[in-house]
Amino acid sequence: MIKNYAEIAVDEMLDGLIKEHLKKNPGICVCARCQEDMKALALNNIPPHYVVTDKGTILKQVGFDLIGGKAQVTSAILSAIRTVGENPRHG
Repeated sequence: MIKNYAEIAVDEMLDGLIKEHLKKNPGICVCARCQEDMKALALNNIPPHYVVTDKGTILKQVGFDLIGGKAQVTSAILSAIRTVGENPRHG
């Protein structure tokens, strides 16, 4: 099975970063639609990191963290949270 580690990383980090952002910005929308928009926007701003095996996922995660991937993912997610939170696509 092919997996995009960047998507796995966004999935793992998105909820926690939304909760942290809400502490300082309680008025932003975090409905399911906005959360999906946040995820999509974040993923569009980071390169994909595909792996094929479970072992590959583990190895890629180690490499991803070592080369600053976590910081890149965090930055992309926070930017997406701000953008979507300020400009939700629904009424």
